[in-house]
Amino acid sequence: MDLAERISTLRRVNGLSARQLAALADVAPTTVTRIEAGTVSPSFDLAQEILAVLGEPIGFTGVADTAAVAAARLALDPALDLARPTAVETWLQRWARIGLVDAAGRAVVGREADLLFRAGRVARLSRRPGAVEFEPGPSAHEVAESLGRAGVDYALTGDAGANLYRSSAGETWPVLYVGDLARAAGVAGLARKEPGAFGMRLTLIPFDGVSEVGRTVIGGVTVAARDQVIIDAYGGIDRMAEQADILTGRRVA
Repeated sequence: MDLAERISTLRRVNGLSARQLAALADVAPTTVTRIEAGTVSPSFDLAQEILAVLGEPIGFTGVADTAAVAAARLALDPALDLARPTAVETWLQRWARIGLVDAAGRAVVGREADLLFRAGRVARLSRRPGAVEFEPGPSAHEVAESLGRAGVDYALTGDAGANLYRSSAGETWPVLYVGDLARAAGVAGLARKEPGAFGMRLTLIPFDGVSEVGRTVIGGVTVAARDQVIIDAYGGIDRMAEQADILTGRRVA
């Protein structure tokens, strides 16, 4: 797939018009249409900017942009104790251009679900910094129980976390944030998944100072904050986006 087709396909997958994508990348709408038509070749920096806002950075080593996670969570809850580096402000400015946040950097009423979706798209769970995939087997709750008994800090997220806030479609991919990844894997008896292997998996992600902020306990299980769970479900696979839609009210359970 060449760059023009890649950008066009990703734009549609993200549910964006050419004008909206242009606003996110801060270029003229005609620039996007010409790039997609193949009549203009963007510079490397512009191509990277466009692909970044679409959640697909150039190269196979691109990691998820956790600044987008921080920006979305601060827009929804300005009282959160999160840093506001330039990268966070950049995301707020991008989203302001398409009407997701206002001039004060707060989520526009009625657009909260769209904001969480955008953050999830650019912060895919499989691309989170330091994320490690393990062979499937134990459920998210079983891992959480093991970690809790061992005193390992964790926060359940994704579709299993969504079920704790509102039961719906079940668990397809156990994902947990952990304070000590190596110890957590040992305590839960997890086996590393071979690099590049497809199929089901269980993922542990190290605390990043953003995604695990605002943890709560539901039914004896520590779970990430609701907004974080929604972001992560949108950044997952299979029916996880459906779980997020249910929590945001976009879909009826």
